[in-house]
Order: sequence, then structure tokens, then C-alpha cells
Amino acid sequence: MDWEAHIERWSRTAVRLLEIRHYLTAQDTFPDVDLGQGSFFVVITHGKARVTLSGKVYQAQAPYILHGGEGAELSLHPLNQDCACYFIYYTAFCTSLEDAQSFRLPYVFTPYALLAIQEKCDAMYRLWQQTSPMDKLQAQSTFLPFVYEVLRQIHTSGTQENSRTNIVTDTINYIHTHYSEAITAEELARRFQCSTSYLSRLFKNQIGLGPIEYLIHVRIHKSKQLLLKTEARIQEVASNVGYADVYYFSRLFKKYTGLSPLQFRAEHQQTVQVQYNPLRWLESSIVSPNSYSHNENETYYQLNGEGDTSMFRFSRPTFGAMILLCTSLLLSACQTSSTTDTAASQPTTPSEPSTTTATSTDSNITETRMYTHLKGETEIPVHPQRVVSFYHMGELMTLGVKPVGTTTYILDNPLIEDISGIEDVGVPPDAEKILSLNPDLIVTTAAFAEVMEGGYDALSQIAPTIVVEQYNDPIKDVEMFGDILGKQEEAKQWNEKFAAKIAEYKEKVSPYVSDDETFSILNVRPDALFVYGDTNMGGNIIYKYLGLKPATKVETDVIQGETWEISAEVVPEYIGDRLFLAVTEGSEEHLKDVEKLIQQSPAGKAGKVYSIDFDKFLMSDPISVEKQLDIVVDILTENK
Repeated sequence: MDWEAHIERWSRTAVRLLEIRHYLTAQDTFPDVDLGQGSFFVVITHGKARVTLSGKVYQAQAPYILHGGEGAELSLHPLNQDCACYFIYYTAFCTSLEDAQSFRLPYVFTPYALLAIQEKCDAMYRLWQQTSPMDKLQAQSTFLPFVYEVLRQIHTSGTQENSRTNIVTDTINYIHTHYSEAITAEELARRFQCSTSYLSRLFKNQIGLGPIEYLIHVRIHKSKQLLLKTEARIQEVASNVGYADVYYFSRLFKKYTGLSPLQFRAEHQQTVQVQYNPLRWLESSIVSPNSYSHNENETYYQLNGEGDTSMFRFSRPTFGAMILLCTSLLLSACQTSSTTDTAASQPTTPSEPSTTTATSTDSNITETRMYTHLKGETEIPVHPQRVVSFYHMGELMTLGVKPVGTTTYILDNPLIEDISGIEDVGVPPDAEKILSLNPDLIVTTAAFAEVMEGGYDALSQIAPTIVVEQYNDPIKDVEMFGDILGKQEEAKQWNEKFAAKIAEYKEKVSPYVSDDETFSILNVRPDALFVYGDTNMGGNIIYKYLGLKPATKVETDVIQGETWEISAEVVPEYIGDRLFLAVTEGSEEHLKDVEKLIQQSPAGKAGKVYSIDFDKFLMSDPISVEKQLDIVVDILTENK
């Protein structure tokens, strides 16, 4: 389905809410549903149901949304005792047959943030039950925000059937907007319909920090801005970034910066004045001289602000001014170069910034092409040399391109040794640091684009920026980066070599593992237990590449299902004949209890429990996966 076209039709078509019904049933079936009223949404908020929509059967588990139109065949059969849903009927006043067909199309969707949708359903239903015309009118006005939220989640998810991976993006957006409020891990998990451990795992996999740790980074970053650009008292700064206790804030600030708030202000204020004066001068020359007024509850990455309600008033450089400054510096450098030597006729070195208008005859530097990515089409160098990548350092290095910058989390990978010359751009990534590296290409994932101040737009002002999929699959990733870097042949060669290595290792392992042996991967954390499937932590190697057999519950609940976190009492059910055990730092006490359960399992009784380093098996880039493959094969061939 063309979601862009569908959303565009919603934006220009008049619609009217016809009716909303709410069903809560412990019976075998829902009441008969009248589909003659027009188009409809069904929002399943609780429980499970077997749904037939236009001939297709779905096992729907809340949260779940279905859409259809007049003539659609729909039946719902509850699969448990507390199944609940809303039926929302509407009509669209279309001006063409094509538009009318779009509003009748059947589709299903699993929202990743049910609360935002359910709140609107609750409000609509409550208002619709009233007899007052004003209440009915208000219900009508609530319908479009409901539709907007559904389509927004579909649009940002990139797929209509599975969007849970975008929980991180939505949580980040929430943190950016509400960092000045009291936020707990439990509240975030409740808001985004998942467990605290599941949310923490998603965050660490995508940006290397847990949600609360990321919240702290956001607050510390904002407090630095307030300390350097305002004369606010420390109590005011603490309150504005979400800390009622100024002493706690001061201790936390010192822990993360090495300085107390007052020391930080004293040592850095003069530097900041020097740093920002040229940008402010440029800003006052080319844009409105009015300073920005920032409400401290604004979105963390917002570039423009207005209004009279802000506690503090200050100006800060816009990215436009920053880019103009850099352009001036580059032009100045070019002019200086032309007066001192005749090097303009020589090929530009990779360390120098290049543009499509350069006079160099080196096609690797001057030639560009259009690249399609998650944000659209962007003109990029055919053979980029100075790449900043927030996540894919290993993929770049596999193809012979060492990035000039990446994030702290990626630099900490213990399996990638040669990181000399790669700058840490921080988490969240720092725009000025990136700018100083003169990149000719920036590669980011959707999650990292969100945590960046200014988002994708700010990055694309610095250099051509593309947002790519986070496959966490070395074969797919190498192929993708072969295309991005103009190194398709090198990517093909690596994939062929990797496939040959897998085939060799499968033969090597075969004598040491019987066909009916089963495997499991367990991660012990201070407050949680995770069973890994076939994506990372060695699961891709054990189950996918080596073709070894997962334990039955791992296959059904984890690989084929959505269970990752388990309780201690069911640990033995998930452990097969062999167990790979990864213990997170600080989990020693929890491990003592878990070990007693492991000893009762087949792997424990047979002495086939193998310890692996959590940090070494966390990454899934090509360099890491090759080394992880070596480790796993060594373990299996040394422990028959």
C-alpha cells in the first residue's frame, strides 16, 4: 500500500464520524457487526481475538488495529475472557473513485504506543454517549486526531505489520519533550506498553544507553546550556531540568562532567563567549536580530522558539549561521591556497572537504549520485572518504573506509581494535564536533537521528546525510554499505568469503554436536533475565549460520514469538542440552540464584554451560560477528 498517497488523501478529504461503539465480552463471539455504514476502524485494546477481514485470518493480540470499508467481511471471535475493542464508523466525502477505494482498503496494524490511541478512543466514546450537540461536535473533533495518531505510527514504523522497533524513537521524542518533568522507567514502560527490561534492552541495542541514562544525558546537556547562556541560579537550573533537589542535581552533574555546576560555569563561560560570538555576529547580520525565547519544556532538539512564557532568555546560533560561517572559512582557505601555491591543479586529498563544483580531475571526489534512503533521496559522493557514522563503524571498516567520527557506544566495541583517528562525536551526537570533522557523508539510523539535536535537518545542513536501516545482519549490512560507498565488488567478495567461512565452520563443528542436541542463550542482568533468539548475542551464529537447533521453548516463544524476558522460575524450561551464558556487569548476586536453576537443567547436569562475554557479543557488525563466530566454534570444538 502507498501510505504517502493514503495519508495525502486523508489530508484533503472531508470525513465525518458516524458512530463509535465499545465492546467488552466474555462470550464466544462479539455481537453482529453492521458494516453498511461506511468505513471503519476496529481498535482491540485488551485480550486476544481471531479476526477474519476480507478473507484473511489474523490472530490479533492487543494492541491491534484493523481498517476496512463498506462491503468488507469482518468477524471477531475472542480467544480469552477479557477481550475489548472499539468499533469506529466514519464516512469520507470523496471526489473520485480512486479516493473512495482508498478509504475502503482493508489493512491491519500493531501500534507501538497504544496509550496515545486509546486515550482518544476513550474520549470519543465518552462524548458520543452524551445527547448534547456540543458533545457530539467535540467527538467529531477528536476523530481526526485519532486518525492522525494511527497514520503517524504507521508512517514512522515503516511497515504496517510490525512497528515495535520504533518504541525507542517514540520514547526519545517523549523524553525530549518532557525531560523537565518527573520521569521513571516504569512510567516510560507503561506509556509505551512494554516491560522496563524490554525497553532498556531496545535502548541499549539501538543507542547504547538505557532510557533513564539517556534522560540524564539530555538533562545534563540542557543544564550545561542554561549554566553557560543564562545567569540563572543553580536551584533554577536544577528545577528546569527535572530535579527538585538541588544537592542531588549538583552531585549528578559533577559525576557526569567532573565539575560542580558553579565550577563548570566559571571555567567554560569565557570559552563559550569566544566560541559563540562569531556565530552571533553572523546571525545578527543575516537573520532577524531578535533573540530566541526558549521555554525550558520545549523539545530538546527544537531549533526555533517563541513566546513570552520562558523563564530564561538567550540567543544561540542557528545551523544556518553555522553553515555560513563554515562556508566563509572554506572560501577563505581556498583564496589563501590560490595565492600561496599552484596546488589547485592537483588532486584533492581525502582529508580535504570536497564539493561537486571542485576543479579537481579526481572523479572519486567530484562525482556524486542520488541515493534513496529512509528520508527520501540525497545527493552523495560516489566514493565518500570522510564519513561520520553513528552506528555502522564496523561495516565501513570492513570495506576499507575508516570513519572520521562515530558515537561513544560504538567506539567502545571491544572487538574492533584499530580505532585510531576516529573521533568520538558523543551521545547524543554533537553537531559542532561533527562539523569540525568536515565529513563528506553522514550515515545515521532513525534512532540516532532522533537523539541528535536538530534531528535529520540539522545533520543534512552539515553534510549529505542518509538514514539507513538497522539490519543487525552483517550480510545485509555489507551489501548496503557496498552500495553506499561505491564498493559493490568489495562487498560481494566479503560476503562470498564469509559464506565460505560459515560452510567451513559448520563442517568443523559437526563432529562435536549431535543432530538432536538443543541450544539456548541466557543473559543474566541485575534485575532481569533474557533469553536470546536468532538475532544477536550469538544467536545469529548458533541458530542461523551454524544451523544448530534451539531449545523448543526458545523456538516457539522467542524466535517465533515475542518473549525475551523470562522469570526465574521458568528458566529450566528454556535451557536446552547446551547453554551459552552471558552475565552483565553487576549481576553477581542475581547469578547465584540463577545458577541453582541452571544446575537442574540438561545443560547444567551435563556440564555444558559456556560463559561468553556480554560486551563482545552485543554488537552485530561484520568485524564483531566474524570474531564471535571464531569464539563460538572454539568453544564447541573444545567442549564435546
